[in-house]
Amino acid sequence: MLFSTSTIFRFVLTGLLLLGSCTALPVNMDLGKRQSPQHEGKQLERRAGAVAKVTNHCANWNNANMFDGPSTVNSEYIYYTGTSASFPDRRKWISFDAMFEANRPLMKQSCGWNRWGPNNTNRQINWIKNYIQQVARASRVDHRAILAVIMQESGGCLRVPTTNNGVTNPGIMQSHNGVAFNPLAPVTTIRQMIIDGTQGTDYGDGLVQLLNRYGDYYSAFRAYNSGSVSPTGNLSHGNGATNCYVSDIANRLMGWTLAPSKCR
Repeated sequence: MLFSTSTIFRFVLTGLLLLGSCTALPVNMDLGKRQSPQHEGKQLERRAGAVAKVTNHCANWNNANMFDGPSTVNSEYIYYTGTSASFPDRRKWISFDAMFEANRPLMKQSCGWNRWGPNNTNRQINWIKNYIQQVARASRVDHRAILAVIMQESGGCLRVPTTNNGVTNPGIMQSHNGVAFNPLAPVTTIRQMIIDGTQGTDYGDGLVQLLNRYGDYYSAFRAYNSGSVSPTGNLSHGNGATNCYVSDIANRLMGWTLAPSKCR
């Protein structure tokens, strides 16, 4: 299929913008509570998609993705609880490619399984992979962490409904009042959904800001789901959100996909 000159220019320009320099944000102590993105029994609304933007928010250098893990996938679910020190070391996370390919079959079926509309196409799944990589490089957030949040929040389904519990959470990362998928602008909205969840929006924090605040990935995941971390440091305490969220994310980073969960 031939691409127009304008389409090619848009891809090149986007890549240059995403790969540009960025500045870590100062700590923002006004983080609002972000409710758990459970879709049943809650008010759902769709956004048609907003004007695309590119941010320059990035994580501190200690969070940069400077290595990748093994290709061996651990499909068993292991229940993790306690402080971040009780969760798997980042050097044990599986490689991005192994993790993405383990989740590709889920991305192909998750929309249909949940009755959210047509399943993702192979081209759309490849766009997700491409823009995770670009946003990871631009934001200094580990590409595996971005993928794990996508799978936890939406199963990779582009048509995941928007939740609204006082905070509007649209898109495959259920970002804070960000952009939802628009089938009329798939490339633009796929890219922006990943930017919104990773680098934040004008309305709330993404992984970048939470990493800079808490200093480790697992605490950032906890705050991404529930808005804060328990004063005890116990990451299984959901503060009204999903207690198993961080344990689920940790297992995804080790290769878990469909094995029965042992978290209750």
